[in-house]
This record gives sequence, C-alpha cells and structure tokens, in this order.
Amino acid sequence: MEFSILSDEISLDIEEALQHGAALGFRKYEIRCIDDYEHRIPYFKPGREQYLQEKVDSGEIEVTAVTPGVFKIDLSDPARVRKELDETLPLSCEMAVRLKAPTVIVFGFMRGPGSDREQAVSLLKEAASVAKKYNLKLAVENEPGSFCDTGAATADIVEEIGMDHVGINWDPGNALTVGEVPFPIGYERVRPYLQNMHIKDTIPIPPDKWENRLVGDGGVNWIGQLQAVIKDQALPFLTIETHVFPVLESTREELRRLKIYLETIKQLDSA
Repeated sequence: MEFSILSDEISLDIEEALQHGAALGFRKYEIRCIDDYEHRIPYFKPGREQYLQEKVDSGEIEVTAVTPGVFKIDLSDPARVRKELDETLPLSCEMAVRLKAPTVIVFGFMRGPGSDREQAVSLLKEAASVAKKYNLKLAVENEPGSFCDTGAATADIVEEIGMDHVGINWDPGNALTVGEVPFPIGYERVRPYLQNMHIKDTIPIPPDKWENRLVGDGGVNWIGQLQAVIKDQALPFLTIETHVFPVLESTREELRRLKIYLETIKQLDSA
C-alpha cells in the first residue's frame, strides 16, 4: 500500500515539504495550504503553483487531491456560500486540472442557525455539477458539526446526490469524535463511495473535547481499518493527515508506525 500525504503535514514551506517528503519516500501529495494556513488552495502566493506545476510535469511528484476547505460553513451567510460555490470551487477545479489531480475534497455544510439539510444537499449537487464540468471527482469529507459528520450521514447524502463522480473522503478520526464507531460501522457505510481516506487518530478529553494523536495513541482501530481497505482493494493509496505538532517529527513517527502496521497486517493475512 502506497501513502500520499498532505504537504503541509511535513512543512508549510512547499520546497521544504517536498525535499523532506522525498527523503521519507513520498511522491504523492494532497495539496491544502502553502506558506501559512491563510493561503489555502486556490489562493496561493505568486510562484507557488508554478513550482508545483514544474514538479508535476517532470514526474517528480503526483498530486492526488486538492482540498480548498469549501463548505465548512453554515448557511447563514449566503454571500459567502455563493463565493465558495461560484469562485473558490471553480478556481480549485481549474488548479486541480492543471496539477493533474483527479479529486477535489469538500465539506458538507455546518449545522447552525439558518442551516437546512435539504438546502445543503441542493448546494452539494450544484458543486457536483461544477466538478463534473472539469471531469473531476468530488469527495465529501465527514466533518464534526456538519450535515456529513458520521460515515452513515455522509453516505446518506452522497446517495441522495446520486452522481457517479461524487464520493467520500473518509476520515475515521472525525467520525470517532462524533460518537460513531469508525471501523467497522462507519466504514461499511462509506465503502461503496470511498474515493480518498485521511489517516489520523484522535482521543477524547473529558468532558467534551477531543485531541488529535498519532496512530495507535487514539481510539481508531487502525489495524482493522487498514486491513479492510487493503483486503477490499478499496483505494490505491492512503493519505496521511498527521495533525500533530511539530509536523515533520510527528509525520516521521506516524510513517514509522504505519509501516509497522502494514507489516503486522501482512503477517495476520498470511497466518
């Protein structure tokens, strides 16, 4: 199983991220933020996309997905909703095409004042039509507080959208934070629609908080989840989203643990 990684989980400096990433054995990257967390795709500083483009065109790296962070908002601000739908998403799709990325990751709108599930589904259908124009997959990520918080809720909405290019960016850690058992329960619901998966772990901090952890230090059954994805041949690669600081050192340790997990799975499957 090959791993992809969000470049900013190595470094926000894209040159440094790709340098360290190559040393760690990565050539697949998901693109989110560059330089700082305020510059998220597609709104990069001048020259950043060109640098990525050169690396893609040379075959040095492959961009597996872009994640502009759209629709991580409630519906109480229609102007912002329209801006993300009419500007940010199309610009992200255009950049994805240039970078040869097959997938754009979005969220499912946050529950809140003025938010309505039916309207959220309608807007996601509109977003799906935008992605289709660019011949891209649209992967809806399950996110705490959104209409797509659990695997089951996300699968329900993707089924309602009913378009072949619309699927799920599965984040078991996010599902755990809202009380779903991510594996096997959440996974069984998302499996038919799986387009991408983020690897991170999380742990409850009583009474009502959660903190991200390295795999093995949280509550996700990553051995079971990875074993199932490999057995099902559900994905050609898995994407590391460490989410623990300091990012480079944490990602290095995350990768070490994941390699041990894969070796353990190999031994379990051959036993």
